[in-house]
Amino acid sequence: MSQIEVTTATYRNTGVSRFSGNPFIEALPPIEQTKIEFLTLLSHYPPKPTATTRRAGEVVRIMELSAVNDLVFPFPEYQKAGIALATMMRDTYVARNPLTNIDRQRRHALATSGTDGFPFPANWKSSAKGHFMMAVSGMGKTTFALAYLLRYPQVIAHENYNGAVLKCHQVVYVVLRVPHDATLKSLCIQFFDEIDRLLGTSYARQANAIRNVAPMVELMNRVATAVSLGFMVVDEVQNLRSARGQNADFVLNLFSEIIERLGISLLALATPAVQSVIEGSVRNARKLASYGETVLRPMARKDPQWVEFCETYWDYSYVKEKTPLTNEILDAWHAASAGNTAFAALAYTLSQRNEIGGREIIDATAFARTAATDMAFLQPAIAALRSNKPEKLLAFDDLIFSPKYRALRKLLGAKEEAIQGHYGEEFDEYSSANDSVPASPKRSPKSRSSTPAEFDLPEEDPLAR
Repeated sequence: MSQIEVTTATYRNTGVSRFSGNPFIEALPPIEQTKIEFLTLLSHYPPKPTATTRRAGEVVRIMELSAVNDLVFPFPEYQKAGIALATMMRDTYVARNPLTNIDRQRRHALATSGTDGFPFPANWKSSAKGHFMMAVSGMGKTTFALAYLLRYPQVIAHENYNGAVLKCHQVVYVVLRVPHDATLKSLCIQFFDEIDRLLGTSYARQANAIRNVAPMVELMNRVATAVSLGFMVVDEVQNLRSARGQNADFVLNLFSEIIERLGISLLALATPAVQSVIEGSVRNARKLASYGETVLRPMARKDPQWVEFCETYWDYSYVKEKTPLTNEILDAWHAASAGNTAFAALAYTLSQRNEIGGREIIDATAFARTAATDMAFLQPAIAALRSNKPEKLLAFDDLIFSPKYRALRKLLGAKEEAIQGHYGEEFDEYSSANDSVPASPKRSPKSRSSTPAEFDLPEEDPLAR
C-alpha cells in the first residue's frame, strides 16, 4: 500500500513535438508558458500583519513572527534554474519512452544484467542532464528546489495510454542528502528508504543485508529503472569533503552513472566548499553541469535586489510602530547579514522579537543590538563575507566564492586541509582508506553471488503487467 498520495495519470499534449506520444512526459503538470511564471509560481507571501495584529498582545505577536520564515522571495536566478529543471524533468524521459522497443530492451537488460542474452542496447543514448546549483550557506538553494518540486506530483499511477496497456507507478523525483560522513552506503540506503516511503516497499531492509558496493549499486539501478524515476535532487554535495580515501570520486562516478546509463536527470546542490572535491574530476564535473549551473551570491549593499528584498520583508513588521524603511536601516540590516538571505531574515526576526514589549520599533539600533548579541556567534563569518577578502574567507570554506568560478576553478590561493570525520559502517571492500575504487559501477560475476537471492525486485516492463 502506498505511503503517500498517488496521482492518477492524466495525459495532455505539451505542445513540444519531441515530447509527443510519451506518457511519462504527458502525465506531468502543464508546462509554464512564460519565463515570468517561474518567479511568480515560486514566490510565496504569507498574509501580512495588519494594524490590528500590531496591537495584539506581546506573546501573540512573537508567535506570529514565524510567518516570516514562510516567505519565499523570488530571486532572478530562480528563473534560470526553474527553466532548467522544467526542461530536465521532461528531457529525462525522451530516451525512456516506455512504449518504444529500445526502452523495453534497456529495461530488460538492466533487470537481468544481460545474463539472458539480451544486452544493453548499444544505440541507446541518455537524454538526461545535470544541473549544478551553488550558493553560500543560507542563500536559498534548498528552498528553491523544494518550492519548485511542490508543483509536481511525486508518484503517478498509470493504467493505460491511448488504449495501450501501461500499468506502473512513475516516481517523478526523489530528494537525497549526502550525509555528513559522506559514506556511500548511507547515501544508497537513503535512496531505498525514500522509495519505500513512496511506494510502501521494503528495499531498505533488503539493501542493508548487502556487504559490497557492486550489488548495492546494481540494486539501486534496477529499482530506479523499475519505478521509472525521472529526477533526482542531491543536496549538501559539499559533504563529500569528508569522504575517506577515494570514496568521493566513487560517489561522483555514481552520479555520472545515474545520468548516463540510467538516464535520470540530476540536480546537485552545494556550497562553494564543494570546489575542492570536483576540481580533480573533469568528466564528473562536466556531467553534473551538462545543463548549466546556477550561482547564488550574497547581495551587495548597493544592489537594487537588496532594496527589493528588504522592502518585501519590511511589510512583515509586528512591532507597534511601523516606520518607513530608510537608508540607515538598510545599511544596518546589511551590516548584520552581509547580504546573505538567511542571515538577513534571521536578523529581522530576532530584532522584532527583541523589540516587541520593549521599544516597539525596528531601526538601525535594533539591528546593531541583534548582531552584537543574538547573532554574535555568526559575526566572524558575516565579517568575512562583508570584507570579500580571500584570506578571511578561507577560514569559512562554505562561504568562499571565486567570481570567475565555473566547474573546475581553483580555490582562492589556498590548499584545503584534510578533514577528519567519523565514519559509520561502510562496505566491506572499503575497510581500508587506500582501497581502489572502480571507475564506474559494473556488475561482476563475484558481485552476483553477494546479492541475497530472496530479493523481491519489481517488474521491469510496465507493458507486460
